[in-house]
Amino acid sequence: MKMMKFLSFALISSSVHANGMVRDIEAKQTQRRTEDGANDYFEYDLSSFSIRFEKCQFVKSYDDEFAQDADYDSVLAMKHFVFYKMCPTDECQSCDGVHGEYVADINDYLEKVVEVEQAQFENMCENCNEKCNNDGDYCSGCGKICYNWQNLENNGYVDASNYIECQQLEKDGDDDGGEEMYIGPMCDSQKGIAIGLFSDENCLEPISDVDVETVLGYKLSYHVLSSVMKEENGDQTCLSCLEGNDNDEDDEDQVNEICEDVYAASAKCESPYGLENGLVNQNREGGDYENQVENEFMSCTFINSLKWNSYTETGEIDIYNEQDEIIREISTAQIVALSGLTIVILGLAFCAVYLHHKLGKASRVVGLSNLGDNQVV
Repeated sequence: MKMMKFLSFALISSSVHANGMVRDIEAKQTQRRTEDGANDYFEYDLSSFSIRFEKCQFVKSYDDEFAQDADYDSVLAMKHFVFYKMCPTDECQSCDGVHGEYVADINDYLEKVVEVEQAQFENMCENCNEKCNNDGDYCSGCGKICYNWQNLENNGYVDASNYIECQQLEKDGDDDGGEEMYIGPMCDSQKGIAIGLFSDENCLEPISDVDVETVLGYKLSYHVLSSVMKEENGDQTCLSCLEGNDNDEDDEDQVNEICEDVYAASAKCESPYGLENGLVNQNREGGDYENQVENEFMSCTFINSLKWNSYTETGEIDIYNEQDEIIREISTAQIVALSGLTIVILGLAFCAVYLHHKLGKASRVVGLSNLGDNQVV
């Protein structure tokens, strides 16, 4: 029971810290980026990396606003976090070498990704439409996709990316009753990120017993959001950070806008995974180094709790189920050190037994000798 209480306290502490850190980090790093310039901002060359979406997770954590507002029954607010990795592009699917791990608020993550994805998709369709007739005949590849996209509603669909910002659902003119519902992004164990219904204006409390497509009257198309969803074959979705010809040509680096903005808005865990030029090591000579180390430690702790499924699908701390990953792995050097230490301990134990045996034998000889000296004839 003491271990469960300790685990709960540790997870709550890390989630509270991460919540505040993710909320404040973008403003701080945007200021730093403005002062230092784009070339000095990124700690390593992001253009050779890709964003790999890992998972989305509900987390219930302490909220100052909830604690101060008498209208709320609890001080715990539901937060939505996205856990992703920065992997070398040529190793993105395995991502078992040098990489970084990050966590961002779901709204920040989706805002950055969808904005650029939509612009790129629209540019692609403009180029395709020049080669296709109005009916979409004789079009192949992107032309067919764009034609269907432009006729979503006629086909009974609506773009899911229209609802990445929490908003109130409009009711029909003759529907004056029923509870108010809001629509926005939510974590989904099957899809990764999905559009769902909520009971509050901040889209923090999901409604699980009502189907969102039934309420909308349309099916949701996740084409623009496909980069933040799990693929059916189990592969992870990877977004290259290399800047294209139509992407942010005014800056001097080769990093596209998605990676620039998402990286800036994220809490970072880089040092444990071999990124020698990560945020902490870049500040080693600065006066803020110890604070950066502490921040990264807390970020890593919180990210690990997401990796190890320490929270349920409803955001509660799960202290009953086994974790999915081994917390520590023994390195070769540690194995050698432990083996050597074992040999030394066994050697000392052997010496102790040997000395004890010799001293016991010597005591018996001295005893017999004394007995012979005191014997009366």
